[in-house]
Amino acid sequence: MPLWHRSAEESTRLMDESTVRQRAREAILARRIPHRPPDRMWGGPGNGAECAVCGESLAHAEVGFDLEFADDPTVAKVKQNYHLHVRCFAAWELERESTESPLSASNGAGTIRDRERDSPYRGST
Repeated sequence: MPLWHRSAEESTRLMDESTVRQRAREAILARRIPHRPPDRMWGGPGNGAECAVCGESLAHAEVGFDLEFADDPTVAKVKQNYHLHVRCFAAWELERESTESPLSASNGAGTIRDRERDSPYRGST
């Protein structure tokens, strides 16, 4: 199927993990999405909004996340909302929680860090 006939969900699903994570890193560095945890978050069907990570729209048939950030979390008067595909959210979370600073070089892009590889939640081998 040609690329222009694919839904946003298919396009995102076809990206490998390192590509999605690279896009998440780029979104953080470009300040298209904050590097801190959201003040509020909820999920539900897509509303056609653009994903803050990959730039594709969230189709109505897709499930996505809406993230809300207050400009000043202590006041919470001005709010910014961001929409993400589930897979893009997971990549953003991994990059956001990365031990590296968001402004550092992205050497080793797409590699599994030791703390991820040795996670106790990985299951028994």
